[in-house]
Parts: sequence; C-alpha cells; structure tokens
Amino acid sequence: MSLKRSGNYPAKFFTLLYENTEGFLMVMLTAMLVIDVLLGILARYVHFEAVFATEMGKYLFIWLCAVGISAAARDNQHVRIHFIVKRLPVDPRITWIITQVIFLIFSVFFLIWGSRLTWMHFSMNKLAMGFNFPMFIFTSALPVGFGLTSIRLARDIWYNLRGSGKSANWDNQLREEISELKDEI
Repeated sequence: MSLKRSGNYPAKFFTLLYENTEGFLMVMLTAMLVIDVLLGILARYVHFEAVFATEMGKYLFIWLCAVGISAAARDNQHVRIHFIVKRLPVDPRITWIITQVIFLIFSVFFLIWGSRLTWMHFSMNKLAMGFNFPMFIFTSALPVGFGLTSIRLARDIWYNLRGSGKSANWDNQLREEISELKDEI
C-alpha cells in the first residue's frame, strides 16, 4: 500500500521534520560558518575587505549553540550530576523529572526573554554593526533554540510521567551511568 493512500503521509512528514529539525539546522549553520571563516581567511590574502566576516561568524556561532542546546536536550545529552542522584534517598525517576522541569523553566525564561529582545530589535529596525543586516534575524536564535528545547523537554517530561515512549528508557540509562561512575571511583 502506498504511503499517500494510507493517510499517514502528513503524519510521517511532520514526524520526520520534528525528529530532524536540529540536525538540519546544525548542518546548514555549520556549512555557513565554515564558508564565512574561509571567506574571512581568503580576504586577508587577497586584500579584500570583508568586515562582515567576523560579525557574521559570531552570530552564526550563537545560532549554532542555541540549536545545539535543543539537539542535546532531544538526545538527553546534557550533563547531570549523577553522584548527587545516587546519594539521594529518592527514586531516580523523581530526580530526573525535577531536573527536567528546572531545565524547562530555564528554557521558557530564555524563550520569553529572547522573544522580547528579538521583538525590540525588529520594532526598532536595528541593524548589525559591520554590515547592514537586520539584527532581529540574529537575536531570533534565542527564541528558536530555546523554543525547540522547551518542546523537547516538555515531551520528555510528559513521556517520563506516563512511563512510556522513547524517553521511558531513561531509568536504565541512568542506572548504567551510575554503575559506570561507581566503577571509575
């Protein structure tokens, strides 16, 4: 049976988009950053003035970091303090959910703050120094990155509270990491 006839085509498309958003953005931003750096290096040897290369590199790196936070949240790769978790007399699932909720609050704060900053730059029609490019495009890295992070964290918290789904294997991962740390100590 074809994918279009099954009626699942839009669902599969959005699932694919949801699962690969950060990867696509990071590949695109990394390629742009490499091209920018190479252009800056080439400009030095050809005596071509590329004032924008340094500025653009900074802003692309900020975008890359903001999207990288979301990618790490998607894969549960953020650093956690496991030696504290193993010493607490509380179920590791509870501490996992508490840390995710704290991270979600942090992400929502930066989502709101970044949105306000982006709106301010948009309404003031502020331009980036070094080249006349709208500043709101660069500051929108914060709401985009932390918005994606908030979505990933909310989904992870939901699945952990339900005890099902992709993130339900967190308990085994945590137990394995704790046992590895015990072996290292």
